[in-house]
Amino acid sequence: MYHKNIIRQIIDIQAQAERLIRTEASMAEIEQFAQYNDEIKSFLINNIDDDFVLKYVKEIPNLNIEEIETRTGLITVLLSLFVGGIAIYNERRKSQKALNTIRDIKGKYASAEFMLKNYFS
Repeated sequence: MYHKNIIRQIIDIQAQAERLIRTEASMAEIEQFAQYNDEIKSFLINNIDDDFVLKYVKEIPNLNIEEIETRTGLITVLLSLFVGGIAIYNERRKSQKALNTIRDIKGKYASAEFMLKNYFS
C-alpha cells in the first residue's frame, strides 16, 4: 500500500518543483522543498533493494541551502550597490542556484518515476 503513496509523492514533488521554478519561489519555499526532497529520498533509499534503482535514487541531488555559495566579485559588489544593495543581489543569486538544482531534482524524479512504478508493482 505504501508504494502507491510514494508514487503519489514522487508525482507531487515534480509538480511542486515545476511551481517553484515557474514562480521563482522564495527561499522559505525552497527550504520546505529541500526538506520534502530529503524525506522522499531517504524513504526510497531505506525501502529499495534493487541495486540499479537504488543507485539512481542516490543520484537525486540534495538541496543544501547552506552549501549554495554566493560569491561576488568587486565589480559586482560596486554595481549592486547602485541597483539596490548586495543583500538583494545575493538572495536572488542564491535563489537562482537553488532553482537550477530543483530543475535537476525534478528531472531525476521524472526519470525515476517509471523505474519505481515497475519496482513497486
